[in-house]
Amino acid sequence: MTAAPLIALLLAACSGGSGPATSPVAAPPAPDKPDIILVTLDTTRSDRLGAYGYDKAGTDWIDAKAAAGMRFERAYSVQPLTIPAHSSIMTGLWPWRTGVRSNGDAVLSEGLDTLAERLKAGGWQTGASVAAFVTSRNWGFSQGFDTYDDHIETTSHDTWHQSRPASQVVDDALSIVSAAKQDQPLFLWVHLYDAHFPYAPPEEYAATYGDRPYDGEIAYMDDQLERLEAGLKAAGRTDPLWVMIGDHGESLGEHRELTHGLFVYDSTQHVPWIISGHGVKPAVISQPVSQVDLVPTVLSLAGRPVPTDIDGKVQPGNPHPAWMESYQLTEQFGYAPHTGVVDGDMKLIRKPKPELYDVAQDEHEKDDLAAEGAGAEGAAGTTAGAATDRAAEIARLSAVMDSMSPVMPTGRTEALDPEALARLQALGYVTTTSFDVDFANLPDPEDHKDVIGKVLRAEMMSMKNDNDGALALMREALAEQPDVAGLYSRFGRMLAAAGKPEEARKVLEQAVKRFPEDEDLLLRAASLIGRQGDDKRSLALAQMALVASPDSDRAAEYVTGALINLKRQPEALTFTGTWLQAHPEAANIAALRGILLFDGGDPRAAEPLLRLAAKEPNPRAGVCQRLAAMALAANVVKDAERWIDIEIEKHGESPRSLRIRLTVLRRKGENEAALALADKLLVDSPNDPELLDARAVSLFDLGRVDEAKAEVEAALVKVPEQPDLLMLLANIQLKQGNREEAEKTRARAAAANARRVQAMKAGMPRGAPPPQSPAPTKTAPPKTAPKTGG
Repeated sequence: MTAAPLIALLLAACSGGSGPATSPVAAPPAPDKPDIILVTLDTTRSDRLGAYGYDKAGTDWIDAKAAAGMRFERAYSVQPLTIPAHSSIMTGLWPWRTGVRSNGDAVLSEGLDTLAERLKAGGWQTGASVAAFVTSRNWGFSQGFDTYDDHIETTSHDTWHQSRPASQVVDDALSIVSAAKQDQPLFLWVHLYDAHFPYAPPEEYAATYGDRPYDGEIAYMDDQLERLEAGLKAAGRTDPLWVMIGDHGESLGEHRELTHGLFVYDSTQHVPWIISGHGVKPAVISQPVSQVDLVPTVLSLAGRPVPTDIDGKVQPGNPHPAWMESYQLTEQFGYAPHTGVVDGDMKLIRKPKPELYDVAQDEHEKDDLAAEGAGAEGAAGTTAGAATDRAAEIARLSAVMDSMSPVMPTGRTEALDPEALARLQALGYVTTTSFDVDFANLPDPEDHKDVIGKVLRAEMMSMKNDNDGALALMREALAEQPDVAGLYSRFGRMLAAAGKPEEARKVLEQAVKRFPEDEDLLLRAASLIGRQGDDKRSLALAQMALVASPDSDRAAEYVTGALINLKRQPEALTFTGTWLQAHPEAANIAALRGILLFDGGDPRAAEPLLRLAAKEPNPRAGVCQRLAAMALAANVVKDAERWIDIEIEKHGESPRSLRIRLTVLRRKGENEAALALADKLLVDSPNDPELLDARAVSLFDLGRVDEAKAEVEAALVKVPEQPDLLMLLANIQLKQGNREEAEKTRARAAAANARRVQAMKAGMPRGAPPPQSPAPTKTAPPKTAPKTGG
């Protein structure tokens, strides 16, 4: 039964392609369809595995697989960042064709075919268990998977570092295995994130590996993979095709980089790639290969057609140049980016001062052959002929890069909302949203390596809460490089994290005067100052950013958010309406306007805007929540359940979302689940009339009438004359045969409801208790750029 007026309840609850590939040399595809287990090892260097020559490794299981199968000695990542690297791994396309050029800049397009989709079309059942937010379905990686387990408990606001250990990933992978049909081949993707910074292996591994925690993390992953294999065997899947590859490596201090992301040296680009098991003979492959080769190689080994419109080729036996790139130097510092290619034994990093390495002989890239005086004969013996040879090799490799028809990034698709983007910026991954720059005339990062080194060390210190050390290094970096706006943004963030908000504001305000047209700096300042409670100044800064970038949806979002924080909703509605006329596909602006209209009592006008916003891969918090409320109002429970599941999946279990789920459970007749959820919500809101009513209704619908009556009577002590509770009590009395008493209670309920309606007309918030009841305590929302979720 439903005790409360439906609309009142709902509104209260929701405030360049290569040519055809050929067959592999080493292992012809088996005629049957093997199980395929793809393992991506996040942040794993090849030279920290025993199979690649590391004598301190604890990777016995991986080493055994490498010995029994194909080990690619020289496999290269396309990007030192997780999302773009996985996008190429899953599609066989170079980054400019996936459109994913950085963490958070774009979502893998549904128009691209993934390995999972290709295998599913060939008869495989598909499942994935992934370890981190950066491989969650938010980025389009779930395409083609029947099951996609990316449930990661949120323990902090640090979205970008949310992850779970290998043991949990393998637990869920084994659940997928146990649920899989025995008569159908399985494609299973397992992503392990443990080797990512910070290195904190489980206690047993920390004790064993001591001052080598990175090695301990890799050893832990190895043991969990062995457990995965045991589970597969127990399920009767005894001869799978194992494919293990790194998404990128880890610098560990080489070339002044402490982790990964900025450069394309081999410390981050040389990754392990091992194929073992079904139909694969032992071989060590010395030719360079790329992550884009994984899709065609796996398809060939599985006996599936190899597409001709992708960039990768079946390996081994089909050598081609291996492209690599990172634009983080441009995004973070305004320096020339690192782009490069490996062709044969030689590697070129193309920038104003190119770097040339013989990576077959110089695996740590210590001898830059392009540098003046470099070469086998040393500075004193360098000949004109050697210099000519080096120049010719640089020209050759540069021509190779051009022949691949790469496309430089021109701008972000702004896949993130401002809050998520701010969190990404806080980790040092990105500080800009566009590439309106002349790449050819940017400074060479080699000329500023001291500044880069200081900033990276400061970031590491800040993450370890060594705020004094971090701030000291940032002051030195700014003294040496005062003309980089992004450094002021970093410094301001570190000051705020160190508990120095006033100094952070002062730094950003001074930087804004120096760089009055830098959109990212202006928005960073707007966000920080808004959180400090100065919404007027936050709005002014956001408006300056909009003047600097007149078509920036992101700046428009900050303007809207500041207007909302200032409680200037009519202006926010006018602004968003005008913006959408000029930018009809601006989904996040549509989301904000839709939420404003819904919360203002006009769900009909809000609905098309919210539906537009919900088409995004990552709808803004609150969008699906309100669509669920509208579906409930129309009594379309199935749609309400779908929308609220998406909201909770994307944005977690907010109280408002859980209230809607509670209503869905009640409508579906799942009273035990509804009762449990009501109990959960009442822990934090013990006097909430709607929750008290929901709990009592669930008891009533379960046939526990006496308990329901006791619950209602106890609730009415807390919230006297609450109309919904009174109406439920009347129904209980009627069911118990007390008709006269029921009629009296029903009259009380009607009077209480009339008072509630009058109060709502007078402007009280929807869902507020009637005047006789104590009003609930309200907490002021935090001051940030627009937050619209529950």
